[in-house]
Amino acid sequence: MNRLIYRALSSRFGAHLELQILMRQTAKAFGVGAPKAARCSTPELLKAYAQFTSEEAVRALEHGDDLEALHQKLYQMACGLGKHLRRWLRPKDEKDCLAVIILLYRNIGIQMEEEAPGTICVRKCYFSAFYTPEVCAVISAIDQGIFAGVYQGGKLSFRERITEGHDVCRADFR
Repeated sequence: MNRLIYRALSSRFGAHLELQILMRQTAKAFGVGAPKAARCSTPELLKAYAQFTSEEAVRALEHGDDLEALHQKLYQMACGLGKHLRRWLRPKDEKDCLAVIILLYRNIGIQMEEEAPGTICVRKCYFSAFYTPEVCAVISAIDQGIFAGVYQGGKLSFRERITEGHDVCRADFR
């Protein structure tokens, strides 16, 4: 794995840059402009991203948008980001891929680990304070896309979510 880029992403600057890119790309997938947050601190930017994604998902749910089309847009956007990260970081194996994912998610307030082979466990999720179960289900297309991009394929399927009242989120990745 490219350790220099990995270290850069691990920095405060890397986390801020990751959030800025995620904000812009997510806004494109929703078909709206990104909120102005250029001069925000990283914690302020994370909060703005959580609020923005929640509001846009709620809007889509309330207006009866084509959720399958939205899911595809969010998935494709995130998959593209994951593929770029894979090219930059050049993970050698699945262990490296998981390390990339864990770093990315740590940068956005999500503490996760591989509980067992193919089982991802999220112990803490910053977004669970902002998302309803329905919003979480919409936004999880981003998670599915990131995983597929970094791993060059595969399917992430959630079976438990913090937003549904569980202590943790559990997902299977095949």
